[in-house]
Amino acid sequence: MNHFKYLWISARRVVIGCLTIIYSIAYAEDSWKVETVALPAGLPPEVGAVKFDSEGMLYVALRRGDVLMAKPVADAQKFHWKHFASGFHNACGMEVVKPGHLIISQMPELTEVKDTDGDGTADSYRTMTDAWGVSGNYHETNEICPDGHGGYYIAVGTASYNGPTFHHVRGKYSKIGRRGRNFSGVEWKGWVMHYSKDGKVTPFASGFRMHNGIMRDSKGNIWCGDNQGDWRATTPLYHVRKGNFHGHPSSLIWDPDWPEGKDPLKMSLKEIDAMRTRPAVLIPHKEMNRSASEPIEIPTGFGPFAGQILIPDNNGNRITRVMLDKVNGEYQGSCTHFINGKGLLSGGNRVVFSADGKTLYTGHTVRGWGKPAEGVQRITWSGKTPFDVQNIALEKVGFTLKLTKELSDLATTACSVRSFRYESKWSYGGPMLDQRDEKVTLLLANADTLKIDVQKLEPLRVYQITLDGLSSREGELLVNKVYYYTLNELKKS
Repeated sequence: MNHFKYLWISARRVVIGCLTIIYSIAYAEDSWKVETVALPAGLPPEVGAVKFDSEGMLYVALRRGDVLMAKPVADAQKFHWKHFASGFHNACGMEVVKPGHLIISQMPELTEVKDTDGDGTADSYRTMTDAWGVSGNYHETNEICPDGHGGYYIAVGTASYNGPTFHHVRGKYSKIGRRGRNFSGVEWKGWVMHYSKDGKVTPFASGFRMHNGIMRDSKGNIWCGDNQGDWRATTPLYHVRKGNFHGHPSSLIWDPDWPEGKDPLKMSLKEIDAMRTRPAVLIPHKEMNRSASEPIEIPTGFGPFAGQILIPDNNGNRITRVMLDKVNGEYQGSCTHFINGKGLLSGGNRVVFSADGKTLYTGHTVRGWGKPAEGVQRITWSGKTPFDVQNIALEKVGFTLKLTKELSDLATTACSVRSFRYESKWSYGGPMLDQRDEKVTLLLANADTLKIDVQKLEPLRVYQITLDGLSSREGELLVNKVYYYTLNELKKS
């Protein structure tokens, strides 16, 4: 039986407990250790992909064409790196079939790479598909994830107006698709493509800007982040399903059902909004994540957040934690910091967990959008559970927050809720709009749960929940104070 305490409510701010007894409170010791892994000297350490094989070998693809491999050791400065393969054009995706057998997505193609004679060096390179165009623009990166049936999903990025295209491109060219800030001048830019086990390539979903990362979770769902910019007011996370359009119009020019000669950039915002699939989670750009890269599901063995999603920031030294919430059959959810600073490099680009699930390896490259911060790092769980919000679930009139530890009987907190919305359109990024403080009408607490009722919840808004001063029985303060919930739909019965 749950025993909730009724707590005093103010107009917009809620205060829990009393302040008659003063005692020391400290933040929990760091639950995760961040280390930088040394790479060979003199090698540009711009990481495009990281993966493990079944024998614990770590493979690292570098943007300038090489693939290295090493078995992790206790001392992060003493990895024994070997050269495995070379010759790739901006390799940004990698999957391991088995030791010595890789699938790599590079700018022009999907490539099968094998070490056929067992000498530790690849000697077989086979083009699996090159079914998309190449314009020569630097921005057209590709990433992959398995489909669970022997095939792959391929995230094919758009081009950027900051870079030119070649006079002669590979594949079909569209003058209409070439228009815009981020554009789709050649085939399938801004799409997720599907490569089946038998080698057939088909379009799967459209409307992406720069979905620099794609994953299939343990339930079979496909997830893509994207980059704030044109048609992206802030950083989104999408639940990707076949046939859906995700809001960036340039890719529509390659839809087989798109009317010939029609310019998607001339559609009204109302038309685009009616067509598009909304992000499951909107991640505030400055506050949480400027440039979402590869999402990854947290396994057991890495603390109290198993099943949730981590997303590195390619333009910041932080990783976002996403807590999904299925409401009326559709995913929406919340986000907060997983790691913010603490020795983490910026340029977070690729991530992979060790086989035991206790260590996350991160690959970094900045690509000129900030100070140099390339390389490989690893984040290891210490076994100490942090005091944080473990999950947030929408209720009919508010939110339930599950904590990782029990609250102190003398816990004191101030709770506030504010909300805002975003509008994605042709301009680059966008501010928080229609910001307002929300009236909290009820706050209940039991051992490890907070229930927050809000006077008026509305769909298509982001709710910021701020908790200040909350402490655990061990005297720890919350690791994070601020959480953002994307409310696409109100909860029905």
